[in-house]
Amino acid sequence: MPENLVPRRTPLGYLAWGATALAAAVNLAHAIRRGTGWGAAAGGVLLFVLYAILPRIEAASRRKRSTAVVTIDDHGVTRTDGELRESVAWDDLAWVRIFTTSAGPAVDDVFFALGAGNGKGCLVPLELATSSHLLEALQQRLPGLDNAAVAQAMGSTTEAVFTIWKRPDAAKAAPDQGALS
Repeated sequence: MPENLVPRRTPLGYLAWGATALAAAVNLAHAIRRGTGWGAAAGGVLLFVLYAILPRIEAASRRKRSTAVVTIDDHGVTRTDGELRESVAWDDLAWVRIFTTSAGPAVDDVFFALGAGNGKGCLVPLELATSSHLLEALQQRLPGLDNAAVAQAMGSTTEAVFTIWKRPDAAKAAPDQGALS
């Protein structure tokens, strides 16, 4: 995982976390001893917990601001994310599938997979597919695209694979390499 996406705490963050731990402990001890001040104790504990998970929240935010980009042009579809570059030319496209998982909705759980007969291809998460208008481009360029399968995939909450398009002459092309049918 790239360094900027790993949860990290700064020295000041450790100091703030330690100070809230001390304040939470003192307020909690005071509330237990006197039977009052439970609001301050609860607030201190809440701040301690928030400071504990803050690095993870910040790392998740950095991941959301990923530099991933999908480009759709006359040549084909290309996805770049940092040093990663995947592409497939329209002329080489053999099939289009939608993979779904049960991991959502907090994480990506729908992926468009565009595969060439030579085993190469491009995997596009739904968020990027939506922002780049990938489905619209596929509908315009690929006659026979199965919109009913697209709708079924969008409603899926389990691990599933939906083939939404296959090149008509795919029987003559190389078999799907490394992909599920």
